[in-house]
Amino acid sequence: GNISRQEAVSMIPPLLLNVQPHHKILDMCAAPGSKTTQLIEMLHADMNVPFPEGFVIANDVDNKRCYLLVHQAKRLSSPCIMVVNHDASSIPRLQIDVDGRKEILFYDRILCDVPCSGDGTMRKNIDVWKKWTTLNSLQLHGLQLRIATRGAEQLAEGGRMVYSTCSLNPIEDEAVIASLLEKSE
Repeated sequence: GNISRQEAVSMIPPLLLNVQPHHKILDMCAAPGSKTTQLIEMLHADMNVPFPEGFVIANDVDNKRCYLLVHQAKRLSSPCIMVVNHDASSIPRLQIDVDGRKEILFYDRILCDVPCSGDGTMRKNIDVWKKWTTLNSLQLHGLQLRIATRGAEQLAEGGRMVYSTCSLNPIEDEAVIASLLEKSE
């Protein structure tokens, strides 16, 4: 349990977030949890700070996959993780107490690694070839855009959101970002 395998390409999105120990982080589609554990490790990167003030909220829509998240997070024994089970496209805004008054929580960093067709994994996952259709990406585009939009709505001013998929299809990647930018001006 001390070492977990992950493809190098899967490690890139958390690295692009440039997490610091004070960051409030939302991982919108977190299961099975490899990227989440990376984020937690980044929070704890400064060994002189035993309890960083930042935290990770790891969300997944699938209840069973949330158990995987909990299992992964428990290995790290970090007090800075909370696992939630919600539809990322409508994840609620949280309120925090700041000097006795309620304020909406905005995140410094958001990882938006959305559900996708997985066509970028065809070299290692032969089943993707058998099941792939053009309709997959078209059906996923709307969900991906809703999740990315909800992430952008919860991002703090000056914060950073990384959108990623394991797809090579522009409908799932560039088209989602183009729509998000157009929608949010």
